Amino acid sequence: MPHTKIHTNRSPVSRLIAAITLWFQTSSLTSRLFVGIAILFLADALFHSISSWRDTEILGQQKKRGCPNYFEYSKSIHPPLSEGDQQLSYMRPEPDCRTFRSKAVENVIKDMKERLADPDMARLFENAFPNTLDTTIWWYTPQDKRTGYPRTFIATGDIAAEWLRDSANQLSVYTPLISSDEHLKSLIKGAVIQQAMYMRNDAYCNAFQPPAEAKIKKVPSSKDTVSPKPDWNQVFECKWEVDSLASFLDLTNNYIKYSGDTTILSDPIWSAAFTNLVYILKTQSIPTKDEHGRALVAQYTFQRDTMSGTETLCLGGRGNPIKGGTGLIRSAFRPSDDACIFQFFIPGNAYMAAELERIAHYFEIAHLNGPSTTARSIAEGIRKGINDYGVVEHKKYGKVFAYEVDGFGGTNIMDDANLPSLLSLPDLGFLSVEDPIYQNTRKMVLESDGNPYFVNGRYYGGIGGPHVGLSYGWPMSMVVQIRTSEDDAEILKLLEKVVSTTRGLGLMHEGIEINSPTHKYSRQWFSWGNSEFAKAIIGLAERKPHLIFKDEYSQIPYRVQDQPWYKGI
Repeated sequence: MPHTKIHTNRSPVSRLIAAITLWFQTSSLTSRLFVGIAILFLADALFHSISSWRDTEILGQQKKRGCPNYFEYSKSIHPPLSEGDQQLSYMRPEPDCRTFRSKAVENVIKDMKERLADPDMARLFENAFPNTLDTTIWWYTPQDKRTGYPRTFIATGDIAAEWLRDSANQLSVYTPLISSDEHLKSLIKGAVIQQAMYMRNDAYCNAFQPPAEAKIKKVPSSKDTVSPKPDWNQVFECKWEVDSLASFLDLTNNYIKYSGDTTILSDPIWSAAFTNLVYILKTQSIPTKDEHGRALVAQYTFQRDTMSGTETLCLGGRGNPIKGGTGLIRSAFRPSDDACIFQFFIPGNAYMAAELERIAHYFEIAHLNGPSTTARSIAEGIRKGINDYGVVEHKKYGKVFAYEVDGFGGTNIMDDANLPSLLSLPDLGFLSVEDPIYQNTRKMVLESDGNPYFVNGRYYGGIGGPHVGLSYGWPMSMVVQIRTSEDDAEILKLLEKVVSTTRGLGLMHEGIEINSPTHKYSRQWFSWGNSEFAKAIIGLAERKPHLIFKDEYSQIPYRVQDQPWYKGI
């Protein structure tokens, strides 16, 4: 057997490869087999080590590598535990592993921990309130080279994509603080700009990949059959949901409200997004058929190869027909990402009307009268459409809002935990909580006799939805129930249920199995839900401090704008 000559002037790697080759040529078969197996094990370990390292790359403003993957971290209990009966885990990453830090947010946490009477509630708030900043700001630049603006990518949490709706809601709990924290203000402006950049090209879509500049590894998307065809390099999922565009307006409105900065409305990036938004709203009010009964060309279609009927649309991807001249905007999908049965989705339309009215006001302040008139006109049409078609007579509950209608008389009576919902209509700013039709609707959706997705089990209950089936109630629905109630007993009962069903983790989960004695959950890391809980506690701190505060604070409403550290506009 010839020998391989080793050239000493080669690189160390080349010499190593040559030496290994020589050894394999001269060694016994048994030795080669043994070493080959060892190399395979070593390669496998190295692969997993590299994969683990990729999972823990620096995200956002983390200051070091090797931070725990929060998806795994949030499955386990971490000390110190809260001192209440629930002994809830501490779930914040160490400071250097947080994806964003805000002094104003830390001030609120300190204030609330000092005041909250229940140590378990205090721990849940301490974990939940900063969760979006701690874990989901995967990319932020204060001044992007391409645009000159800040840009921010907000992951939904356990999925490496940004939903317009989720990210707007995740950040909504922080917007009242931005006048006291310039870095937080920049972060949220960056989120508005990034959403506008997504919408310039793909305004029909609901979820997006990280921008190329973020250098975050993209998760393959489903590549559904969608028309207009989206840019799949940018888009994660392209389900047309009217509330996604309303969420973009909501985030913009909140940014302007608390910063006083209306200049963003005349920015070319934001203006292009708003132009697309208006075009889509007008397009999606076009009926399925003309006055002669002939089918019109569908402006949006979506088809997915799936075993689930809620994940695709009928009639070649256009969905069930809608009537023209209603003033309402069709929505192919709900905020749960489930397909609408009847495409005039009432909570989404109500949300859009409220946000168009708000943005019209800010357009007027900025002397942008054309966009203001357009926004008000569309909002007025939607409100009239909801009154004319979205209010129906129920045999048991009287006049109520329907969840979905088609304008022909087709009506879907239900509610879903995802926001916007019928339960959340006052939260959306669409109406007052005292509105009699809303009160009838609220009663209906919180009873299993009135809402097919209100579920009750031996250990849990509440509004769920088709997204996770009939065995799960969503804590987020209880949070909205708290925010829309003036009944102290109802609120206290709901608070006890929310705090006691985190399975010791001290985070808001997506859904909880209603017949599980250990409160089996779906999605332990649900950043949107964490922000909604924090908003509920901050709201109670102002309107009902006696329910949650220690005796010495029980008669003193807590408002961030009253605190010594707060700086107004």
